Amino acid sequence: MTPQDRERIGEYVLGLLEGREAQDFEARLGSEPELAAAVTKLRAQLQTLDDTAGELPVDPALWQRINARLDTPEDEPAQPAPLRPANDNRWTRRLGMAASILVALAVGYLTGTNLTTSRQPVMIAVLLTEDGSEPGAIVEAFADDTIRLVPLDLTARPADRVYQVWTLPDPETGPVSMGIFDDPATLSLSGPDLPPPEPGQLYEITLEPSGGSPTGRPTGPILVKGFAKSPL
Repeated sequence: MTPQDRERIGEYVLGLLEGREAQDFEARLGSEPELAAAVTKLRAQLQTLDDTAGELPVDPALWQRINARLDTPEDEPAQPAPLRPANDNRWTRRLGMAASILVALAVGYLTGTNLTTSRQPVMIAVLLTEDGSEPGAIVEAFADDTIRLVPLDLTARPADRVYQVWTLPDPETGPVSMGIFDDPATLSLSGPDLPPPEPGQLYEITLEPSGGSPTGRPTGPILVKGFAKSPL
């Protein structure tokens, strides 16, 4: 499969192909089993990310817009209302981060590999802010007690603090540190000897004193957290 094919698969699954390009690609799916299988696989993997999002209440203004359009006389064309103000920077930022996650998954998992290595993660967790409104990092957990961390939008740390990654393999034993880091860049961390990661396992990042938590347990504020899901 060519790099262009992989790019087309990602664009198709994300709904970015339109018109003749989409029709041509769909025609290929009927005659190229490998291509069709890759599309199915990527859709399943992106569903893992989609499943991390909880239900949100519907904005009352949406119902008002719907009612206004339903009440519009048939001979008077309804004017579509903008979904969001063009200058809503927070909404734009969220869309950008969501697109970054999807593109990363599309590029990295089309062939069953992650972004930088041929190893397949056992679990993936999308870490969100405490209110669940912003994705802050992605964790890929492997069977050898290592994780790959992809920061997306972490709160800036004070000079006397470090980021510390935690997981909760067993509620009875409590959270376990996977390591500390200073700069929000993609990196690998090796934790202690732990059971294999499981669905629903908690991962979180806190701010801790330089050198890491002095107690061996989280002491600082939780910046982001999320629960592991299988990428398969």
